[in-house]
Amino acid sequence: METITAKIKSKDKEYRIFVGSSILSRINEFIKQNHTGKKVAVVIGETTSKLHKGRIMSAIGNLNPLFITVPSGESSKSREMKEKIEDKLLDNKFGRDSLIVAIGGGVIGDLAGFAASTFNRGVPIIHVPTTLLAMVDSSIGGKTGINTRHGKNLIGTTYQPTAVFADMDFLETLPDEEFKNGLAEVIKMSIIKDKSLFESLEKNHQKILARDKKILQSIIKRNIELKLEVVQEDAEEKGLRQILNFGHTFGHALEAYCKYKIRHGYAVSQGMLVETRISAAAGNLSENEEKRIMNMIKLFGFPLAINLDIGTPTIIELMNSDKKSLSNKPRFVLIDRIGRVKSRDGIFSFEVEKDAIKKAIEKCKND
Repeated sequence: METITAKIKSKDKEYRIFVGSSILSRINEFIKQNHTGKKVAVVIGETTSKLHKGRIMSAIGNLNPLFITVPSGESSKSREMKEKIEDKLLDNKFGRDSLIVAIGGGVIGDLAGFAASTFNRGVPIIHVPTTLLAMVDSSIGGKTGINTRHGKNLIGTTYQPTAVFADMDFLETLPDEEFKNGLAEVIKMSIIKDKSLFESLEKNHQKILARDKKILQSIIKRNIELKLEVVQEDAEEKGLRQILNFGHTFGHALEAYCKYKIRHGYAVSQGMLVETRISAAAGNLSENEEKRIMNMIKLFGFPLAINLDIGTPTIIELMNSDKKSLSNKPRFVLIDRIGRVKSRDGIFSFEVEKDAIKKAIEKCKND
C-alpha cells in the first residue's frame, strides 16, 4: 500500500490518500483513531452494495453503520436525492457527531460530499472510490455537486475529505466500459500535465486495458499526485485548477445534450477531440502532436468521430451555460504541447470564437 499526503493550502487542510490492494480493512482503524465516538453513515451506490456489501460489513460492521443506498446512475446527482440522504440522517438522529463514508463511483462521491458539506453545516467524510474514474479524479480535490436541467455540477461546494481509500480490488468487478470511463481522465491528465505519463500510456496501453495491477497502481498513483499538485496550488479553481477542465467544456455539454445517458469518460474523450482540434487550429499545437493525441484516444477504444446527428448549435448553446463560462461565452483549455497547456498572466482557459468552435466540431464529425 502506498500513501499520499494531500495539503490543501487555501483550507489549511491535510489528509491522506491510501492506494493499493486489500486496504478496505484499514478504514476501521482509521475511524477509531481519528473519529472516535462518531455515528457512521455509509452512502453507497446500489451496484456497489450488491457486489461488495459483505466485504464492507467485514471491514466496518462493528461500527454499526447506517447504510443509505443510492440508485446507480447520473440521475441520482439531484436535489431530490440529496434531500433523501439528509432526511434519512435526520430520521436516525444523526447530528454534528456524524461521519459519512462515501462508497461508490463519482456520482456517490459528488452527492455524498455535497450532503456532508451542508449537513449540520459540515460533517467529516471519507471517500472510498470504487471506479477508476473516481480513484483518479472525482475523489481527489474536494469538488462536490449535483446536476440540474440547466447543466452538470452547477450547484455544489468545495469540501475536502478526511481521507481517501482507493482499494484497487474494487476494479476487478468493474465492467469494461466503466473501466475505460476512468481511462479518459488519465489520458486527459497526461495531455495537460505530464508527457512522461503520456508516453507510458502509449507504451503500456495493452497491459493497462488488461488491468495489469502493477501498471495500474503506478498510473493511478501518478494521476493522483498530478491532480494534487494542481489542487494544492488552487483549491478554489481561481487559476491553475482550470486546466483540469480540458475536454470538459464540450464534454459536459454533450452529457447534458444526451440527458446524462452517456458515460462521463466517453463525453470527455469527445471533448478532448474537439478541444485538441481548437488548439491546433489556433496554432498552439503542432500537427504531429495533434495526431499523437488523436491516436492515444483511439488506442484506448474511444471513437475518433462525433456522431453526425449531434446538433452543433444546441451543443454550443449548452456550452454557454457551462459554469466555467464568462458573460455567457464558453472558455476552453488549450494545449501548447503534450504535457503543457496554454497560459497567460495566470489565466488558463480562454474564449474561442463561435465560428472556430463550430469548425472544430464539424471537423470531428467528418473524421
